[in-house]
This record gives sequence, structure tokens and C-alpha cells, in this order.
Amino acid sequence: MAWMLGILSALYLALLVKEARKAKQNRAALCHVIHVNGTRGKSSVTRLIDSGLRGGGLRCFCKTTGTLPRIIDCSGTERDLPRRGRPNIREQLKVLEMAAKDKAQVLVVECMAVNPQLQWISQHRILQADCGVITNVRSDHLDVMGKTLEEIALSMSSTIPKKGLFFTADQRFFPFFTRQCKQLDTVPALVLPTGQEPELDFGENIALALAVCKSLGVDESSALAGMRQHYKRDPYALSFYELDSGAVAIGGFSINDPDSTASVYEKLTKRDEFAGHRLTLLINNRPDRSFRTRQHAQLAAKLQPDRVWVVGAGRRTMGRRIARALPSAQIEAFGSARSIPLDRLGKEDCLYCIGNLAREGLAVMQRLEKEGKRLVL
Repeated sequence: MAWMLGILSALYLALLVKEARKAKQNRAALCHVIHVNGTRGKSSVTRLIDSGLRGGGLRCFCKTTGTLPRIIDCSGTERDLPRRGRPNIREQLKVLEMAAKDKAQVLVVECMAVNPQLQWISQHRILQADCGVITNVRSDHLDVMGKTLEEIALSMSSTIPKKGLFFTADQRFFPFFTRQCKQLDTVPALVLPTGQEPELDFGENIALALAVCKSLGVDESSALAGMRQHYKRDPYALSFYELDSGAVAIGGFSINDPDSTASVYEKLTKRDEFAGHRLTLLINNRPDRSFRTRQHAQLAAKLQPDRVWVVGAGRRTMGRRIARALPSAQIEAFGSARSIPLDRLGKEDCLYCIGNLAREGLAVMQRLEKEGKRLVL
């Protein structure tokens, strides 16, 4: 038995060595790798950078893992990235190989790891990116990344490259990231929006992408032209619909963290399309996101909706918790997306869908696509 374990161990070590050698070879075939991390906007910034660099004539390969794992090859063709089982950072090895085989000059890839140790391995053992981006630091994945913003920032700093470039739009944590960069001999940059960015996406996302493109030699006008031509939002990213009744719906399942969820809604209520509407908050909860029950209750208390509709895992528990935080609201739990009464909504109503896209969230979005008309803001 001992000899068999010895043989298996030797084979496993040989496989790891071969894998590491292949990853190094694939990385050497690429001029640049850009690794995008952060709480909010990772997928959008990844796609904006990719589009901007294409505007400068660079051959780019892009991978996002926002709502769904997707790749965009050097020809600009976008498709699903098939997965077997749960997400695993070994997927980045596959993407690295795909980019090298496609003869890409630049790989732009969204961070897929949450655990800080896995983030470090993904950056320093697999991708070895020379350009790192952290969009922002907000409260999310508290069960893995840390219970405070400081702990979350420390976790995310695992993807800062060695002897490379680093960009962030997070003004609060820029001094902390600067200290981390100094230890890694990396040049940091704080990028803030000017207010003159085109309405392709949020200003801070466009500003970040433009700064990265400039660092790789693509001027602003070419990068913006590339974004206008090539940029496509992530499937089921923040979207807006008008239902037959005149009600408006916001598909916000991709936002995830409660701070951003509240911030997005507050910005939208300043627009004519959403101002003055009666708010119905639709929350979809995943079974592996139980810590968000408390967060959603706090968020509901902050947004003060007239109604709260809960679907997904632990919906009754969540409903009771929200009822304690918001006793004046009408609260209902639904067993599936099919049973949610969209026909109850009138022209005075705004439905804000939050929580997570998984399972029932995806089914809700499919209903909005089928039963509503997409609004372009």
C-alpha cells in the first residue's frame, strides 16, 4: 500500500511540475496580462479595457466571470466558458493557454477567486499579471475576505503584481495599496473620473479603463473609439425594463454588495424614469450566502421600500428578519420566480431586483426579458 501511495504522489508532483512549466510557457507568449479585481465593476472594467485596447490595434483575449463565465477571443467573438462542477482557479490556466494559442498580445482577465490565498496563487503562480486593477473595496464575501473593509482590502491586495503597474479608483484605500505596491516594487496610480466620460458605463469604470489603455500605449481617442465599437455589457448586468403595466424594473442582481446596491438606487432615483415611484424590493438569496440575510435586512431598512418580495433559499427566515427591521412594509415570500406577481405592479411602481443571479434570480431576469421592454438609459 505504501508503494502505491508513493507512486501516486510522484505522479501528482510530476503533473504539477508539468502544469507550472506549461503556464510559464503560455505566459511568456503574451506581452501583457491585466488582472482586474475589486468588489464592484470588475466585469465592466475588464470588458472596457479589452475594448479600448482593441481600439488601439492590439490583439486581446478577454475573460470575465461576472454573471456568467465568458471569453472574448482575438477576433471579437464572445462565448460561454463551459465549466464542470464548481468554479476553480485552475480555470485560469486554461484561459492562459487559450490566449497564447490565439496569439494574443494582451490577456485581460477578471479575478475569479475570493479566498485571499487563492487570489495570491492566481496572480503570482498562474497569471503573473504585470498590470493589476482593484476597482473598489466594499462589504462583500464577509465570510471569506474579512469582516471589515480593511481586511477586505488586504485580501484584494494579494493580486497586486510584482514590478508592474497598479490602478485603483478607491480613494480611501489608495494609501494602503500604495504601501503594498512599495513592497512589491510596483508603480501605483489613483484614477478618478473627470465627469466628462461618455455614458457607456459608470464614469469611474471608464476612467480606470482609459488609464490602463494609456499605460499600454493606446491614446484616449483610440481607446474611446474602441469602447464605442466593441464594448458589450456583461450578460444580465445592471439593466432596465418597462412592463406592460407601465411599471419599471431594475435588474440589479449583478451588483451583489449592499453598499453598491443602495448607491445605484440612490443615483437612479435622480433620473426622471425612476423618480417618485413606489419601491418594491425583490430579493433572491443563494443557499451559500446565508450571511447576506442580515445585510439584506439592513439594506431594506435603508431603502424603505413599500413592499419586499423574497425568493430563493431561506426566504421565510429572511422575510421575518426584514419584517423586524421594516415593520411598515408588506412582505411576501415566493417559492419560485414563476409565482412572483409582476401583474400586480402598476405605472407608479418600481421593482428593484437584488441579491444574486443564481437559480431564481436568472429566472426572474428571463421573465423581465420576455414580459418587459428593455430600456436604454
